[in-house]
Amino acid sequence: MEVDRNQPISQVIRAARHARRLSQYTLANELATLSGRPTITRDLVARWERGHQIPRSGTRQWLSVILQVPREQLDIAAAAARRRSRLGHAVVTENAPAQPGQARRAQGTPPLLPVFRSRVQAGILTTTLLNPDRSFSLTELAEHAGASLASVDKENKLLERAGILTSRREGTIRLMRAADRHGPLVGPLTELVRLTYGVPQVIGEEFGVVPEVARLLLGGVWADRFAGIPGPEPDSIELLIAVQPGKTADAHALGVAIRRAEQRLKRHVKSAVVPLDRDLDTLRIPCQRPGHPVVEVAAIRPRIRPRSTGVELNGHDEIGHLVRAGQLEMIGGPAANSGPFLDLAARHITAAEHLVECAPDSAFLLLSQAAQLTGSALLAQQGLRLAANAAEHIIGTAISAQFGHQFSQIELLRRRRHELDTPTSRDSHITPAEANTYLGTVRSLLAAATDLTEKVGLFS
Repeated sequence: MEVDRNQPISQVIRAARHARRLSQYTLANELATLSGRPTITRDLVARWERGHQIPRSGTRQWLSVILQVPREQLDIAAAAARRRSRLGHAVVTENAPAQPGQARRAQGTPPLLPVFRSRVQAGILTTTLLNPDRSFSLTELAEHAGASLASVDKENKLLERAGILTSRREGTIRLMRAADRHGPLVGPLTELVRLTYGVPQVIGEEFGVVPEVARLLLGGVWADRFAGIPGPEPDSIELLIAVQPGKTADAHALGVAIRRAEQRLKRHVKSAVVPLDRDLDTLRIPCQRPGHPVVEVAAIRPRIRPRSTGVELNGHDEIGHLVRAGQLEMIGGPAANSGPFLDLAARHITAAEHLVECAPDSAFLLLSQAAQLTGSALLAQQGLRLAANAAEHIIGTAISAQFGHQFSQIELLRRRRHELDTPTSRDSHITPAEANTYLGTVRSLLAAATDLTEKVGLFS
């Protein structure tokens, strides 16, 4: 297997550890046991993976055994890390400090967004708020934030008391996640985080859809601020896109990625496309000054790549207006996937079938929710979702504007559901015959949406 001579050892260790499904603690314990060096701890492994320290030659031998990575590959990766350090490169795929010498400064007020008191706090908020459908252990948050467990635990408790994060336990593990997206603080904070520390995730999501993209490098003013170097706010994002050797990136897909990234980050993206068969150290990022930090972004590949057969959709202006008005928001990565919504809608319909005769009100509530999920599926396939604090009718409005009158039933079902919220009203009950009619309607909506998801791609 050909070895990437430009990949630093931090990335090699992290990727190999994930491939073997080892935690940093487990890797540290195995290394300490095998090498007879009790000084190898989880914190040392974390420093390796954040690029703050390069494992010594003897340690690399034991790493090769445990991670099942050839010793030669680790030595090449260690040399690449030293070379980048000399040239001022900062290989950052998470929210770790960009350079070893900046680690201490980065723990203070972060220049990228000085309203945060520390980079640890910024890293926790970036991880949780930009991934609201996921829960994270303290260990995962410590890895993302580039901090100790004690520091992360302290920040988590403060954020939970403020109602920004929420926690639950699975056995002995405490899991943290963003609080309700519709809360008064979570929405505005998420927007702030996305525009600052969220740049790598947004770039990784949008350009990860383009299969030919092999590496993504960020530079310029944003990279300086991200690395902890004080200065003015970045007014653009400088991006270098390296494509696989012998491949040509789809110009349309790149254009969509650039437009969506600009809309999500509210900044102009200045990009250049180069083949990866050139030495990484010779690649030039637009407007990049020599010796300044470079941030490498991990391309986030979607579970199901949004496809498009060139189908012309109605309602483009309407959707654009809803995005600009903050009623819809753009999403990427694994979240831009219609599958989970369609699957849950189908389960709701199946459950409703058994309740139509004996509990028609309950059957209708399931069918109304299935219709909303169907609309959310069509939005997700386009890299869209309902924004925090958006009006309830937006899903039905957006989908009927794009896909026609049939989908106006989504909004009609929502209105009918609200009539049931007043039990004393004469309109607060559903008859079995009415429930049967709605059952057919929602089945038809799900079938039409399933067919459409094969034909539409990302909205831009």
